[in-house]
Amino acid sequence: MSRQWARMVKKNKKIVNQKRLKEGKKTITAATTGEEMDAIYGRSWFLPALFVAVSAFFATISIAFYEADTLLWGTIGAYLVLGFIYYLRKPYLKVGKKQVATKRMGVERYLQAEEMESIVVQPGSVTINLKAKNKRWIFTKFQNLYNIPAMAARLKTFAQQNQIKYEDGGVTVDKAV
Repeated sequence: MSRQWARMVKKNKKIVNQKRLKEGKKTITAATTGEEMDAIYGRSWFLPALFVAVSAFFATISIAFYEADTLLWGTIGAYLVLGFIYYLRKPYLKVGKKQVATKRMGVERYLQAEEMESIVVQPGSVTINLKAKNKRWIFTKFQNLYNIPAMAARLKTFAQQNQIKYEDGGVTVDKAV
């Protein structure tokens, strides 16, 4: 697809999505099939806490050793705002009939059932292993406060529907036939 064509498609999709939002309908995305997906939300706390700690560190060092200038206080404020923004953004895992989705690096990524090798559930985390290049998606209770039991239950039915290997706490459950 040429770049001009891609820009036209992006522009038209933006206009259509604005109209659909005004009408109360869901927006159109290129990767979705339009299916309903169950969303399991978490709460990000680790990265916001890190940003607040960095801003506190800069504030402490600047007061103790340096003359505080506007740029330094702007940097401290920027870290605080960034921590607040990351706290408000809720991480999620959406599970549909044939695909799962999550936000990675600011973009919603979709993973089809055919691309998954196995789903491993452990006491504090859920791991989706991909067939390509030994990659995996990891969802942890520590970092993002996910509801792991709810996520495990939904992914178990997803694995049974799509014949994906499902491991629960190290015990392998056979594929559904």
